[in-house]
Amino acid sequence: MALRYWLVLLSIGTAFGASFAFNAVLLHSYGPLTVSTLRVAIGAAGCWAFVLATGRRATFTGRGFAGIAILGVFQFAAPFAILPLAQQHITSSTAGIANALTPVATVLVAHLSRGGERATAGKLWGCALGVAGIVLLTMRGAEAGGSDPRFVLVALAAPFCYGIALNFVRRFAGLDPVVLIAWAMTGGALAIAPVALSVEGIPAMPDLRAAAALATIGIGLTSATFIAMYSILPAVGATNLSLVTFVAPISATFLGVLAFGEALGLHQLGGMALILAGLLTIDGRLLRALVHRRPVTMRIREARSLETERLS
Repeated sequence: MALRYWLVLLSIGTAFGASFAFNAVLLHSYGPLTVSTLRVAIGAAGCWAFVLATGRRATFTGRGFAGIAILGVFQFAAPFAILPLAQQHITSSTAGIANALTPVATVLVAHLSRGGERATAGKLWGCALGVAGIVLLTMRGAEAGGSDPRFVLVALAAPFCYGIALNFVRRFAGLDPVVLIAWAMTGGALAIAPVALSVEGIPAMPDLRAAAALATIGIGLTSATFIAMYSILPAVGATNLSLVTFVAPISATFLGVLAFGEALGLHQLGGMALILAGLLTIDGRLLRALVHRRPVTMRIREARSLETERLS
């Protein structure tokens, strides 16, 4: 994977980590289903503004609307509701850590689905390192008693939604990814809005703090990040794209340190190191370079041996 794609993935992962803090802010004003509805609706509006501003062709055939709705539910509506629901009982950093299981879910879904990417040993080892890092990061929250373990399990449903969506999106390979995201967010918003209204009622007008959080999470952390995310999907693949959720817990942890004065201990540092090791293992380039790298003297000896065999 090219360096420029790594930089985009790291930027997206950092934005995803920040979104958990904004979820925590919005939960003071709205229920989790309303948070999801508002985020997806604002994100869809931002995507459509980008589509119109760039002159993209936004038409879509009617036969694919069911698939678009499914993608919108699994990529946006469901996880954007599951995570705020869990965050009512767990910390935002714990939610980010749980969400980091997306690469594992994506690898498993891809391996089990028809025509999906086969899981290589390197990817499986990389996922194992990432999960080990997540366990280390979780230990501090568990020791402090700040998160209900039952709702940590609830939060784990979100990465499996992402795993399904990242593999399902292959069905729309011929469609402009930005247009696809605009339609999918629209479908997701239309799917969850009736549920939010029936369960949580009509949302109140946001105060200044909530309005700023909605604008940031809707446009900056949803429209912009998902446009970038799906624009590079054809080049990097579903499994590599899911690596952004390994970066999110690191972002969430550092945001807690910088914004809320939380302590940064050895568990966090060790977990981050394992997560980064998992990223490098799944990418595979560093390991391949180390395996195939041989000392110069060994290569000279092999060349001499081949030359001797040829002459004899």
